[in-house]
Formats: sequence, structure tokens, C-alpha cells
Amino acid sequence: MKSSKKKLCIAAVCAVAAALPFVCSTALTETCYNISVAAAKTPVKIAFLSDLHNSFYKADMKELTESVHGFSPDAVVFGGDLFDEHFGEENSWRLVRKLAAQYPCYYSIGNHEVNRMDADRVKEKMRQAGVIVLEGGYSDLTVGDTAVRFIGIDGAKYEEQLEAAEKAVSGDRVNLLINHFPEDFPLVSGKGFDIVLSGHAHGGQVRIPFADIGLYAPGQGIFPKYTSGVYTESDTSMVVSRGLYRQLSCLIIPRVFNRPEAVYITIQPQ
Repeated sequence: MKSSKKKLCIAAVCAVAAALPFVCSTALTETCYNISVAAAKTPVKIAFLSDLHNSFYKADMKELTESVHGFSPDAVVFGGDLFDEHFGEENSWRLVRKLAAQYPCYYSIGNHEVNRMDADRVKEKMRQAGVIVLEGGYSDLTVGDTAVRFIGIDGAKYEEQLEAAEKAVSGDRVNLLINHFPEDFPLVSGKGFDIVLSGHAHGGQVRIPFADIGLYAPGQGIFPKYTSGVYTESDTSMVVSRGLYRQLSCLIIPRVFNRPEAVYITIQPQ
């Protein structure tokens, strides 16, 4: 009897060990979305990289940069939490330098940059790297016959930035808002923004198989509404990235059925 129980325990441990690489896989996923916007005349391709948290993607960040190059974007958007409050910034800077040398790049901060207490230094260093930092401001880019206005805020709680962002909306352009916090969607939808890019929720950290829903997200709590994918309200589409972090913090709070992702968006004419 004891021998049978021992064998059963060993079998259970082996099964769990065999399943862990799949259940807690941190292999990079490439997720592509097509979003139609009335102001688009020709397609525009956007690479959206959010919540990197200084994670490592092979030597010199080769894995992630090659993924971006494979999509051949017209622009790269760095979402918030590109840098991490606890785990440094060297990998993030390697990625920024490589991509900013080849593509127009835009950036808006997240809570980790704020919590580090050096957001101003990070923003200035990003500017020096050639990245356009958006904090209530905007920058225009024309791709083919399509004009895109990139607008960014540090979060909807910054009311002056949000007000400036709303004033920046242009009727003859694709208006793209970078805002790290998806729980702000009810505050920014219906304001003239065609697309909102957000992260922060980390896919709900633990995704429930088959149901494809997340378990918990900061700012939203248990069974959060906005964790991954495209959400539409009042003619505004919000794309939420599950984020790219995958290293030290995963040892503390692992991703479960929730692989990190690079998001690639094609804005298309209606």
C-alpha cells in the first residue's frame, strides 16, 4: 500500500514537472491585429512593445529586435514599464538604441517609471536616444497617404495631460493614444481617439484556459475586464498587450498560461 502511494506521488510530481514548461512558458508570442480606421487611406504598421520590465531576450536583445524587424513596422511604440522599479534597465536601453536607430519611436511612461522616482531622467535619456516622448503632447507621422497623430499621457489621472490630449485630436488623421492603464478606457473612449494602446494588466497574470480570461490585474482587481486583446467602445478601439516581462519577477509571480507577447497592429482603411 505504501509502495503504491509512493509511486503515485512520484508520478504526480513528474507530471507537474513535465507540465510546468508549457503552463508557465515564457516563450515570445507575436500577436497581430488589423484595425480599420476611417481616416486611414493606406495601411500603417505599428509595433507595440509594452511592459518589458528590463527582461532579457537573448544577447543584445536579438530575439525581440528580430521579431520587430520581421514585421517591418512603420513605427514602434514603447508602452509604459519599459524599465523596472527593481530589476534595472540595461536590457531596455539595448532594445531602445537598436530600434530607435531604424524606426520612428514613441514612448509614454508607466507606473514603474514613476515608482523609480527618476521618470524625468528616463524621459530625457529616451529623447537623447531619438525617441519621441509623449506626456500630454503629440507627434505626427505620414505613411503613404495616411497621417497618424501619436498622442501620449502618463495616465488619465493627469487631468491637464488628458485635456491637452483631447485637444490634440484631429479629424483628418488617425488619432492614436498611448496610455499605460487599460482601466482608464471608459475615461478616454469616445473622445475622438481611434486607437488606444495599453498594457499594465500583464494579461491578468494567470489566464484561465479555454475561457481566455485573466485572474487579476492591478487597478482592476479579480477577473479584470481589460487584460488582453482588442476592446471597442464609442468608436474607440483599445489594444491591451499582455506585456513582455518574463525573467526575475516571474520567479516571484509566474505567468500561467500567459506567454509574453509583442503586439503588431496594422491600421487599415475602412
